[in-house]
Amino acid sequence: MKIAVLLGGISYDSQKRTINGILDKAILDRANVHIFTCDGWKYEVPSKYEQGEYNIYKLPDFTKYDGVILNTDTIHEPDIVKEIADKIGIVGIPCVDLNITNPYFMHVEMENRSGVEEIVEHLITQHNATNIFFISGPADSHDARLRLRAYEDTLTANHIKWSEDQIYHGDYSYESGRRAVRKFLDEAQVKPDTIVAANDEMAIGAVLALKEAGYRVPEDVMVTGYDDSEIAAYSYPRLTTVRRGEYEAGQIAYDKIVMANQGHEVEVHTIIQGHAMFSESCGCAGWRDGDAVHMRENYMKQHVKAYQEMEIIKNASVEFTKLADMDDLLESLEHYIREIGIEYFYLCICGSYDNYCKELESIANGEVGFKDTSGYSDEIWVPFAYERGKVNSYGAFHKSMLLPEECAMKRSGAFYIIMPIHFQDHCYGYCVAGDYRPAFEGRFYQNFILNLDNAMETIRKQDIMKAMLQRLNDK
Repeated sequence: MKIAVLLGGISYDSQKRTINGILDKAILDRANVHIFTCDGWKYEVPSKYEQGEYNIYKLPDFTKYDGVILNTDTIHEPDIVKEIADKIGIVGIPCVDLNITNPYFMHVEMENRSGVEEIVEHLITQHNATNIFFISGPADSHDARLRLRAYEDTLTANHIKWSEDQIYHGDYSYESGRRAVRKFLDEAQVKPDTIVAANDEMAIGAVLALKEAGYRVPEDVMVTGYDDSEIAAYSYPRLTTVRRGEYEAGQIAYDKIVMANQGHEVEVHTIIQGHAMFSESCGCAGWRDGDAVHMRENYMKQHVKAYQEMEIIKNASVEFTKLADMDDLLESLEHYIREIGIEYFYLCICGSYDNYCKELESIANGEVGFKDTSGYSDEIWVPFAYERGKVNSYGAFHKSMLLPEECAMKRSGAFYIIMPIHFQDHCYGYCVAGDYRPAFEGRFYQNFILNLDNAMETIRKQDIMKAMLQRLNDK
């Protein structure tokens, strides 16, 4: 069996748990999982970069799959979401949405109200909070809207007044949590005694901004988050948050696809309840002694790992800017793929080498519009394939195949992380990392791919300049 998984923001703990839930079942079944994802997690300032990232969701040919698992709430481009849904509907394969936006799909809903209600009720009854402010997620996010509504309804049910200046619409990032606090402190009619955030990253941003402004947490202002991410446990004070059950959702979604393919009757809608995890940031109990030791040990490991990864990113960034041609890039790429420890990696480029040379010649002649660079061409080639220590390359194949038939990664029980390669909205192709879980365990891999994006643009500009100089010399 082969399934496609489409979601965004894989550097967030919530997505990591979802993916791990899917993979831990699929790999045991010897199923193949293709995870199409990107870093298009930008909301407040739309950009060409975001357009280039979202192209990845146009790549999968759903006729090649036995089922699809979507998290449409993490793909913040309505036109793309509709296009995905339409394509799946035409093919007619089983689909599970970890949301409830499409009535024609099966769903695993990680409900968004009960955890927020529990936290707000707790803040009112146990900590006597009255000026409770809220940092919401993006206005176009289904999950964010439900969490905001739970906040509003719970305050109203407890006869506590609230106003729009107590609400900030963020983008789930640390920085939007910081911006929210600065806005609250500068503009609100009353000052908050509590800030409830729609995810842990914004809550941590809020804690940092409050401390910078001279406030203590929780003594002066209580802060709570949502998602029960790793950062919630490592933060000081330890964050009160909501556990959602993403891992279980991933497993249930996979089971639904399996059962549907086997012809069994499948429950269309499954709900997983969230529940609050009270801790220090609202003034409740913190670490037990054993927890503190475990957290310190993990923190040291993470600190060392982060330092090592930062060195790789820094070195790659410097080296990639000095490249003279594609051969230099591929040689450098091999070095870093070995150092990172990826067993399978494929750089998949639109068109062919011959077409690339023709495009350079066309540009050197002053012609434009030689080909459409806004999306994936039908023909793909692989100038660089790293397969368990061996370097290879593959000629042209159709994009619907994702990888050429003869490549070593074509086997049962494998998973693939597929991310776009582009510069702004100029689509170069995509890359595939096989059986590499660190790709969704932080931002390191995404940052490395961003370096690769920039390197591809550097090489293209160098090649254009060489072609133009050659044309001048030939005159």
